[in-house]
Amino acid sequence: MAVNKTDPRVIKTRNSLRKALVYLMRRDKIENISVQKITETANITRGTFYLHYRDKQDFIESAMKDILDDFFAQVMVDSENFGLSKERTVQVISLQKAFQYIEKNADIFDVLLNDENNNGFYERFYNRLANYLTTYGNVINDNQKQLEVPLNLQISFICSAFLGLISHWLEDGLIYTSRYMTLSTTKMLNQLNSDGASLVSFFSGEKDSVVEEI
Repeated sequence: MAVNKTDPRVIKTRNSLRKALVYLMRRDKIENISVQKITETANITRGTFYLHYRDKQDFIESAMKDILDDFFAQVMVDSENFGLSKERTVQVISLQKAFQYIEKNADIFDVLLNDENNNGFYERFYNRLANYLTTYGNVINDNQKQLEVPLNLQISFICSAFLGLISHWLEDGLIYTSRYMTLSTTKMLNQLNSDGASLVSFFSGEKDSVVEEI
């Protein structure tokens, strides 16, 4: 039977299962987490689980994808900074939205990024971010002089720096607010941009947020 992913009951079930997975991942290696443990923690029957997923691996892959899909859906915004036509809009990450989202879902991202048993999520996050940056770089490069720093080096540097920053922010217990992180990161990126790393403009600092001094 096909599952309607937009059905509120389906969304509720999948959210419950993802929360159960994150809860269990804080306490055990993912290979030791059984479908039974997941369903018992989520208070959902095994039959309901198998209506949505083929097996545990299918569920884990889907859960990781859903988390990243939702993150990027919430934080990507259209940019008007490059004078492109409506047919060639370019999307960037709103730092403000990104840090707010991570702050709101800190329990999920902390266990997925900072638990040594969950390196697969970091790789997925890195690859998704790299794909967006590649698309962005190809678009803006049509309107700029040749890049001073090769695209692939910028992508490697930016992805590692951004994910590392998020990881340490979570590991330190969110000692800075999402607003402070937005302002501080924007200042650091602006400095890099002035040094020729053009892809850092992929991160939007929110004009109304960056005018204040930290």
